[in-house]
Formats: sequence, structure tokens, C-alpha cells
Amino acid sequence: MSNLIVVRDEVDGWDVIREGDPQSLTNTATKESAIEAARRFLADEGGEGDVEVHENEVHGIDDTGRGVKLYVAALLGLLALITVIIVITSLLAHWTLPGGG
Repeated sequence: MSNLIVVRDEVDGWDVIREGDPQSLTNTATKESAIEAARRFLADEGGEGDVEVHENEVHGIDDTGRGVKLYVAALLGLLALITVIIVITSLLAHWTLPGGG
């Protein structure tokens, strides 16, 4: 089993992370509750490993979530653009074809 590390969160509170893994397992309001959460994680996994506290280290926000939001917004914008093109093309076809308005 790997060690669990308790570090400050970039935004608020304390994170519990697995050694060598940038993704946090949980976030708590206080250092003490983070240490307790880390001990519970270790107990659930068989009790092997240690809990380390790195008070001077700050765990940054994972940029993956930010990137996903950007792609979703871009795809929604593209969908809106395609919808506008379809509507304009339909109106032009209706006005210019014989029997149209």
C-alpha cells in the first residue's frame, strides 16, 4: 500500500492525496479531520501505509475539470452555430424555390 499525504488545498481546507497521485481522495475543513480521514482510508484498505502531513505543501486544483468545461462550452457554441446555419438555409430555400413564400 502507498502512503497517504495530508496537504493544504489551494482553495480551502485540507486534502488527502495518495503518494504519487495528483487527484485528491477527499477534502476536509481542518487538518485534524483530514488526518482522521486518511487513517480511515488506510484502515479500509488493510491498514498498511502511513499518514504524512506536509504543512508547507499546497495541493493545486486539477486542470482537467477546467478543460472539460471549456470543451463543453465550445461544443454548445458550435451546436448553436450549426442550428443558425440550418435555419438560414431553410428560410433561403423557402423564399427562392418555386412555390415558396
